[in-house]
This record gives sequence, C-alpha cells and structure tokens, in this order.
Amino acid sequence: MTAAGNVRTEGVAGTADELLSLAERLFAEHGVENTPLTRIAAQSGQRNRSAVHYHFGSRAGVLTAVLNRRLAALNARREALVDALPARPSVARIVRAAFAPLGLVVVEEPWGADYLGIVAQVTFHPTLLGERAVDETHLSGIRRCRRLLAAAAPNVPDALLSQRLAWLTDSVVFALARWVRDTPAAGRTRQAMDALIDQLAAYGTAGLTAPDPSSSISTTEPAP
Repeated sequence: MTAAGNVRTEGVAGTADELLSLAERLFAEHGVENTPLTRIAAQSGQRNRSAVHYHFGSRAGVLTAVLNRRLAALNARREALVDALPARPSVARIVRAAFAPLGLVVVEEPWGADYLGIVAQVTFHPTLLGERAVDETHLSGIRRCRRLLAAAAPNVPDALLSQRLAWLTDSVVFALARWVRDTPAAGRTRQAMDALIDQLAAYGTAGLTAPDPSSSISTTEPAP
C-alpha cells in the first residue's frame, strides 16, 4: 500500500513538474498574457485537460509556481556568493553578488533564458501575479545583500537606498533580457556574461552611492 501510494505521489509530482516546464517555455515564447491555461493543457498531452487547474488553480498560480521553482536555485547561487564575500565587502562586490546569479543561469542553465524572459514580463507587469507572491524563503539571499549594502553605504538614507535598489533591479532585469534578445546563442558565453555583469555592477554601484541631489545645499555665485 505504501509503495503504491509513493508511485501515485511521484506521478502527481512528475505531472506538475512537466506542466511547469511547458508553461515556462510557453510563457517565454508567447508571453504570459497570451498563454491561457487551456493552451498549456492542450500541449501537455495530459488526458485530463483540467490537470493544470487542479495543480495550480489559475494562470497566476502557474506563473508563481514557475518563478518559485527557479528562485530556489537562484537563491542558492546568491547565498553562496554572499558567503564568499569578505568581512567588509565593497558596494560593487555586494551588487555583483546580488545580480550575478540571474545572469549566470542564462549561460549555465537550459532554462535560464526562458526564466529571465518571464522575470522581465513580471517586472514590467507585476499585476500578472495577481494576489500571489513568491515564496519568501527564496529571497533570503537578496535580503542579505540589502543588509550588506546598508552597512557598506551608510551615507545613503535607508528609504533612498531601497528606492534606488528597486530601480537598479528593474534596470538589470531589462538589460539582461535585452542582451539575451540581441545576442546569438553562440555568443552567450560565460566570459561574455561575466563582462556584462561587471559593467552592470559598476553602473549599479554608481547609482546606489550617488549623492542625493535633493539634499544638496544651494550655493550662490561668488562675488566678482
């Protein structure tokens, strides 16, 4: 009885995983908004056309599950990079640790480019998730980076740092997505990605630590 139960459980898990892989490809290829559950079901080969709804409930549910499945791997990469940082890392090194995983999966994982394309869509249209939210446990690495940035850039007010980090996140996601779009598969090498990440880290460091123009003291022209 236990063995049979395990087989059934594994079968259900396998079905869900296969559906997520298909949904990921379709979301990246055709867009989340242009991929209804019926399309996923029709192309899945499942006899039960309600399988997608059974497992995930809605398109937002499928999308959240797709994000969570890959976020776990990204978070593990980010945690490892943060663990490797020195005791008092520079802003540039923290920024690189925060954003390198998203770029590296593009060149190191078969699902990386599709996943990045979906992240770009959600970044531009966060309402695609509906009332859903990604699993908080997969965000531990980015939270560590946020705390390290606050310590490394004490002259930047906390609220301003959060705002700039949100802007930087959007910029990095779109820059990486544009790079994937414009770079032939043969050119998507680790060396090319490392160079791009270095440039994005330099750009991000400058943006995060720039003086706050709203707090500048106005000066008058010196007397002749």
